[in-house]
Amino acid sequence: MNAKTKQRKQTPYDASLKNKNIKTKNESVMQSSAQARPGKGVLKVIPLGGLGEVGKNMTVYEYENDIIIVDMGFNFPDGDMLGIDYLIPDISYLQDKKDKIRGVLITHGHEDHIGAIPFIMPQINAPIYAPKLTCGLIEAKMAEHPYKGLKLNVIDPDKDKLKLGAFEIEWVRVAHSIPDAVGVVINTPAGRVFYTGDFRFDHSPVDGRKTDIPKLSALGEKGVLAMFSDSTNAEVPGYSISEKELAVTFDKIFDRATGRIIIASFSSQINRIQLIINAAKAHKRKLAFSGRSLLKNVEVAVRLGYLKIPQDTVIKIQDIGKYADNQVSVMSTGSQGESMSALSRMARGEHKQIKIKRGDTVVFSSSPIPGNESAITTVIDDLFRRGAEVVFDEKNGSRTHVTGHPGQEELKLMIELVHPKYLIPWHGEVHHLVHHAELAQSVGIPVENTFVCDNGDVLEIANGRVAKAEKKVQNGVVLVDGLGIGDVGEIVLRDRKVMATEGIFVVICTVDKKTGRLLTSPDIISRGFIYMRENEQLVNNARNEVKRMMSRREGEPLPNWANMKVKIRDHVSSFLYQHTKRSPMVISVIIEV
Repeated sequence: MNAKTKQRKQTPYDASLKNKNIKTKNESVMQSSAQARPGKGVLKVIPLGGLGEVGKNMTVYEYENDIIIVDMGFNFPDGDMLGIDYLIPDISYLQDKKDKIRGVLITHGHEDHIGAIPFIMPQINAPIYAPKLTCGLIEAKMAEHPYKGLKLNVIDPDKDKLKLGAFEIEWVRVAHSIPDAVGVVINTPAGRVFYTGDFRFDHSPVDGRKTDIPKLSALGEKGVLAMFSDSTNAEVPGYSISEKELAVTFDKIFDRATGRIIIASFSSQINRIQLIINAAKAHKRKLAFSGRSLLKNVEVAVRLGYLKIPQDTVIKIQDIGKYADNQVSVMSTGSQGESMSALSRMARGEHKQIKIKRGDTVVFSSSPIPGNESAITTVIDDLFRRGAEVVFDEKNGSRTHVTGHPGQEELKLMIELVHPKYLIPWHGEVHHLVHHAELAQSVGIPVENTFVCDNGDVLEIANGRVAKAEKKVQNGVVLVDGLGIGDVGEIVLRDRKVMATEGIFVVICTVDKKTGRLLTSPDIISRGFIYMRENEQLVNNARNEVKRMMSRREGEPLPNWANMKVKIRDHVSSFLYQHTKRSPMVISVIIEV
């Protein structure tokens, strides 16, 4: 332990974190795998995710022989990425630098900042440093994966400092939509930089933990060379609205509803969950949770003291039938229209315990993630079809969601407090980043001191200056499909799209191994293309085309069967398109007997 850092008193909840994976600061947080070296080398800042997109946040900070990583999140796939579960950052750049990685710093427990940990951490095997709730959520997530080498270290953002090689780390507590969110101050021989993480200036947060303005001001007094700042709401005028404003909305909804109330939100919105618990208690309703990730996160937050649940308020989802409809409320996953979520199953009539009916009120307490709009609309329409009243945006006269990100005035305030020489917009789509840069320029940051970057860009910091390198590092996305990581590529996705939209047509030829002649008429299987009984003539014609291609003269040498399969595939594809103007996936199989 660093001799300059005082021991802190162990909290009651530290005991629940002390297992083989998680360590508190007193045990290991101040340990370092490498010593800082004097010098004025180059600090490289390399985003591997989070720029030009919302989600998949991951940034590499590299100084000579030391690397730290900030955040390790995933993104959800687009609707045309059939069968894909998650998108995670491509870490090819780190493959030959694993021995230089001193640690991973996590700013908060949302999936776009921790979701890729189960898939990337087994490859780099580095210690993780994060506040208590974030560590608890990471540990719960990792329990579903086979990797057992996780090294979690709990930090106290109000007190702790951390030394990792050439990096000296401090933390700044910030308000967000989840407790224990932090910004990260990174001191290096090349200069001091500050990553805000996701933040806002909420002066009455649900958990009582405000953004630490005095610490930000003190940081500005010490001097910050470059600030990497959340850009998600850079186009939104004014200030964000306090989370507590939603308490009024929930009170109105609970007052008005005569039947069951079902509220969908993100499972990691701990502060939102607390507001719903409070509303259920105030209106004398029982509250049940539906959705595995929601149940898991609630358990973690209660165990660590971040959720307060009054006695006799929460019931099991299996027990809601024991109470009158006006005594029941449910919190559910599925606010983004995820097909297998609890709310989507309710909308389709497939949920075991909840069948949507007239009199139910369903509330979407979230904003759509770009790309999810169509899926959300489908769920909303299905809920309406089943008779529910659906409250899903301000058009209904009620605000059901507030952002966890800063509006323009808060971004300006952050710049005024920290006084960075350089402002680099971070975390957002390109238009967010561009408008954030323009906003910084409007409050005095020179144009040449703002950079709009993309994933894979390399910012080089040395001698008090920031410059963008000409060459980018390899970057992109790795597709996660079940337990497969990166084994599904563009070709597989293309095949899935073809099968989903055009169907599949399989031709099976059984041939004599010695003569190469067909032993039986080719078998044909069609799925998702045509109904064979109603298209017998087309199928027979296709079969005759294959017979003609497979016909052989006496004594003719055996063909190359691999080449023959390709020829059959291409010819049948052309034949089918000619007669149907459709292009199913054609698979040709030759079996030698």
